[in-house]
Amino acid sequence: MENKLVTNGEAQVQEEPIIGSSPETKRLRRAVKRLAKSNNNVLIVGETGVGKEFAARHIFQLISHRYNKTFVKINCAALGKTIDQKDLFGENSEGDQAVMRSVGLLEKAHGGVLFLDNVNEMPLEFQQDFLRIIDDGMIRRIGSDESISIDMRVISTSAIDLLPDIETGRFNKELYYLLNTLTLVIPPLRDRKQDIPELFAYYLKKYCQQEGKEEPAVQSEIFESIMGYNWKGNIRELDNTVQNLVMMSPEGELSVEFLPFRIKKHPYEFLEPRNLKRVISEIEVFLIKKALVKYGGNQVKAAKLLGVPEATLRFKMKKYSIPKE
Repeated sequence: MENKLVTNGEAQVQEEPIIGSSPETKRLRRAVKRLAKSNNNVLIVGETGVGKEFAARHIFQLISHRYNKTFVKINCAALGKTIDQKDLFGENSEGDQAVMRSVGLLEKAHGGVLFLDNVNEMPLEFQQDFLRIIDDGMIRRIGSDESISIDMRVISTSAIDLLPDIETGRFNKELYYLLNTLTLVIPPLRDRKQDIPELFAYYLKKYCQQEGKEEPAVQSEIFESIMGYNWKGNIRELDNTVQNLVMMSPEGELSVEFLPFRIKKHPYEFLEPRNLKRVISEIEVFLIKKALVKYGGNQVKAAKLLGVPEATLRFKMKKYSIPKE
């Protein structure tokens, strides 16, 4: 039976697997399998875009006794904004002829997994509520006197280490230890660059299929760029980059001009391997002329800028037939 994923009340399907063959990604896959065997709460820590939600969904999919239950996602940054108490707890309200009942997100997670995304952004006023709910395993719909027992496993994500926030009082210490029974740390993409070609190939195939395009050959310049880039946005940024390449490039090719970044090349990248003395001479001529132009032909200032004695500068000007002005 297919798992049901619920994002703030809306069902979603499972997305791509955990891709990569680097040692870090292999360890991640092994850790996900081990975590799925436990019923303890898990805190997943990693930078934005590293795939924390993917890891959480895979843990859920591998939990045998919850395989036909729900995965309910709550974006903690939205609490108190687009998600209120009624959304969380549900409500009993009196209609014309009967009591109207709405089921909240917490009740929907009964028997399954409650996924608290961006728990580091949970407002303080909600932290006490979640501490009580997770600790007691009980909720009460708004407008009801009856408590409802809920059995759920909580998987949370944080883009930062929460310990400094605990020290400043920004995050509830007791809630932290309830959520952080088990910890999974996902390394950034820059620390597992071996995965980049596989991820690039996966997203290239995905977006070419979506657009009904043949998979094009990839220029070496594109691979050099994606391997040299720092990927501060991690896998999410790589995903967006490939999508942009597929959408914007001409049919049958991928153009480096549609990369949303450019890798700065070494200033000597233009040089071709050839006679070393000749190359050094060309560089000397270029720099001497530039220094003389900068100071209007003043050899004293030009020599000082170049870090050579005036006699050496005059000798090289004569050697390379560089005019005095």
